[in-house]
Amino acid sequence: MKKEVQRFLFVGNHPCLDLINTQLIVKGEPRDLLESVDDLSLWLMQARLLTASQAKITKVHLHNEEGASLLERAKTLRATLRIVVERVAAGKAVPDSAIDATNQLLAQRPGHTLLVRTKEGIKRRFHSLATQQVELLAPLLESASDLLSSGRLCLIKKCANAACILYFLDTTKNHTRNWCSMQMCGNRMKVAAHYRRSRDKASL
Repeated sequence: MKKEVQRFLFVGNHPCLDLINTQLIVKGEPRDLLESVDDLSLWLMQARLLTASQAKITKVHLHNEEGASLLERAKTLRATLRIVVERVAAGKAVPDSAIDATNQLLAQRPGHTLLVRTKEGIKRRFHSLATQQVELLAPLLESASDLLSSGRLCLIKKCANAACILYFLDTTKNHTRNWCSMQMCGNRMKVAAHYRRSRDKASL
């Protein structure tokens, strides 16, 4: 069986932040990892928001225009979330416009709650009447509403590397995380700081 290539970064500790991090800086140039609906489908699978079988159904049933619409919805949500985290990381309040934009996307998922019998007993399940495009983004929309109402927005940070645009939820015990990852920015910045200290001592 062919091994799935992990081409996206999952360093945000939250699906919404990982979605934002599909825009990044590579060798000083901005890069968007979601260039097609296939990219989005792969990201949703690797983020564990979409199963392989759902991804196959997506390819079969989504025509070119529908696929483009799905990608556009995802990028609209990403842009809204980026506004939120940029403001939150800067110590500012979430703008009403971001809440309204998220609510508009959530409102496109009509449906109702049903009771279903499971092995664990009777459970509540949401029965969606939304279009397939909206339904495919439903887990991400739910994740966005969860993040915005979780009371954990204060834990959102931007990587301390000024040249990096990645964000993460600082879930460390003392909330002392500074880097998107030690492998990408942490070690690089520490080496740079060590070089500056050594150079300063040499100039004395």
